[in-house]
Amino acid sequence: MRLIPFVGLRQRMAERMAERLKLPEKFKGTFVEKWVTYWQGLVRDYSEVAMGVVRESYTRPKKALAYGSTMLFLYKAAEKNPGEECFMTLFRRETNRMITVAQDQQNPVSTEYLLTLERAINQKKLRLLSLGICTILWVDMYDEDDCTYPATCEYTTVGLLNFHERVIDVGFWNQFWRLNWKMRNYDVNYL
Repeated sequence: MRLIPFVGLRQRMAERMAERLKLPEKFKGTFVEKWVTYWQGLVRDYSEVAMGVVRESYTRPKKALAYGSTMLFLYKAAEKNPGEECFMTLFRRETNRMITVAQDQQNPVSTEYLLTLERAINQKKLRLLSLGICTILWVDMYDEDDCTYPATCEYTTVGLLNFHERVIDVGFWNQFWRLNWKMRNYDVNYL
């Protein structure tokens, strides 16, 4: 069963476009003709790829469904990738929830995590690294406005080998998951 009749469609469209796009004689052999030829070749190549993808999706529907689902998931994850504003909103919300609990009833793990985040924000050491589908929240060694030699020297910055030690949260799908995990039982008297 064919949903869209593709037989000869591309060839007919190419012939109609060739009839419409005739260059004047003054452009023959110039940069403009080369430019038009390049774009015609590019459109032709991408249309052949699109036609091949549609043909393959008819012959292998499960593979096409898996690829389509994966692409949709990655698109939605990139669309819902949390940023700094989202983190600050969640941080303020959790801090306000913690304030409503008496000091002696607060969970020490939750309190310590919120204090760590607050210190990093106040010292301007908190950094966000967006990877497209997720965001990594990490603490730098120096203030972002620090202009001293150790802060600007490339040998005293956080390296790739010890970067994982500085990561304190991961954001995905409009949530920062470690913040949610630490604040799950922020009250000592939880049920």
